[in-house]
Amino acid sequence: MKSARIGLPDGRELAYTLKRSARRSIGLRIGPDGLSITLPLRAPQADAERAIFQKLDWILPRLVSRPSAETPQLRAGAPFFWLGEAVVLAAGAGRTRLDGELLHVAAEDEAGMSVALARFMKRRAAEFLPQRVAYWSARMGLQPARVGLSSARRRWGSCAAHGGIRLNWRLMQAPPAAIDYVVIHELAHLAELNHSPRFWALVEVHCPDWKHQRDWLKRHGAQLLGW
Repeated sequence: MKSARIGLPDGRELAYTLKRSARRSIGLRIGPDGLSITLPLRAPQADAERAIFQKLDWILPRLVSRPSAETPQLRAGAPFFWLGEAVVLAAGAGRTRLDGELLHVAAEDEAGMSVALARFMKRRAAEFLPQRVAYWSARMGLQPARVGLSSARRRWGSCAAHGGIRLNWRLMQAPPAAIDYVVIHELAHLAELNHSPRFWALVEVHCPDWKHQRDWLKRHGAQLLGW
């Protein structure tokens, strides 16, 4: 078993672990430590690289969502979610910006990247999330007293008894459908400040696949909230 890297067409590098076995076919696996490729004993390493290029659209999203008990590492070349899509972090930019599959961050190291990325995400969240609240508020006939951003580490949103709603700015990493589920969930609390059957019935009217969206957030929550 050995570590290897491969250059991608857009200039990024992808790290992977190369293994050998008596199997006849090439095996690809995404685990907590990243991508591993198992080659037949006599197959050249070029076969592994060819398999990576052929399966790149399958590999990159799964690298972002792979299971991990560790805090995500914000560093150049690391995978990241933006609105549910797989992107790759790039350091050293003059300003933080999205450019296709690259998220350029105005920082040189991990500590600076966390600060710059949070600042960028809060700015975008302050624009995007209230728009989704306004959209669903009109459809549901439920108007919050105010909408604010949250930096909570364990919850995506909250609704106070006085009618104020707070949404976690880290939701910008989640797919739009999952974001809408959180918005609908919190707006529904304006009618039912509990999790009674009537509450979930109201959520389901506006988000029939709410269980799927909730499960996605549970599955990726540690990663999305952990930095």
